[in-house]
Amino acid sequence: MLSFFDKGRRKKALAVAVAAFTVMALAGCSKEQQAPQATLVKTMEVIKRDTPIVYDYTGFVQAQKEVNLMAQVSGQITGKYFLGGEKITAGQTLFTIDQRTYQAKVLNAQAGLASAQATLIRTSRDLERYKKLYEQNAVSKQELDNRVAEAEQAQAAVDAQQALLENANIDLGETNVVAPFDGRIDTNDLSVGNYVTAGQTVLATISNTDPVFVEFSLAENEYLKLLSAHNDAGGASLENLTIVLSDGSTYSEKGRVDQVNRSITQGTGTLSLKAEFPNPAKILLPGMFAHLQANSGTVHDAKLIPQRAVTELMYKKFVYVLGDDNKVSMRLWLVESGLEGNETVVVEGINKIKQGSEVKPEPMTEAELDTAVSLKES
Repeated sequence: MLSFFDKGRRKKALAVAVAAFTVMALAGCSKEQQAPQATLVKTMEVIKRDTPIVYDYTGFVQAQKEVNLMAQVSGQITGKYFLGGEKITAGQTLFTIDQRTYQAKVLNAQAGLASAQATLIRTSRDLERYKKLYEQNAVSKQELDNRVAEAEQAQAAVDAQQALLENANIDLGETNVVAPFDGRIDTNDLSVGNYVTAGQTVLATISNTDPVFVEFSLAENEYLKLLSAHNDAGGASLENLTIVLSDGSTYSEKGRVDQVNRSITQGTGTLSLKAEFPNPAKILLPGMFAHLQANSGTVHDAKLIPQRAVTELMYKKFVYVLGDDNKVSMRLWLVESGLEGNETVVVEGINKIKQGSEVKPEPMTEAELDTAVSLKES
């Protein structure tokens, strides 16, 4: 017969056994619940085909020549001979400014010059007479020197009056404002009746339209590559640039790099360049957006993957390659190497996986991608 204490020990032992079984059962359930599940991802095979290597840049059209037409004389605008936005030609009269004050200055300068010339004639004749008298010892050397000084002063006065007349004629000519070169004039011009101040008032802005510049920037390493690169036709890449306009159309004229900045921009490591493009049809306008492309030839049998398949880790780029066991492995993404061309890579869902993850692949086709934008060389 068991004592009270024996019964107590049996109950306690049973309780401990039940608790231990419960813990083991829960641990087993926990292991079952934490079993890794295959992650659903989208995959596609590496594409192999001949591919042109095209460098893309964003640029903006600039006028090769642009000038703010500044008033050179003060006065009221009395004539305007164009419409805003028109094409103009070199030498074309654009404005006239009130000429009356400047015509009067010309007449005054002409009168001053005539008076100075008359004085010069008189002093020159006196000098000739005094030279003869001096040779005859009829006058002193001092008197001759005085006549020489008077003649020189008279000549200086003539020169000064001629300069005043030239300036007056220049000012008069500036009342007739002409176009300095062929181009297009802006619409922010002044109208008849406006008063303009010399050296302060901008009458209008003129830009040339053929040729034009496209300014863009590129990384230092790309500049070094393109310096020696050629397209399939053998043309230098930086001398056969193409523009894709904002409506998606390709501009018909080819451009070439005409100006290279003197140094790399600090902080960004980029270099600014200007490419010159012919513009005979006047399609390109200053300020217009230009998608610039430089072709450096074709890579035959190139390996391509969608750009979205690439992930970055510690400043290096990787892709996840699907193995036979549906487990992924990381491959370094390089331009020259890294993929053989027969792999299947993860395209979507890369943020859910890591090295060795088991996945449930769902194949994608190239038709489901915007290949014009997202395919990159591997």
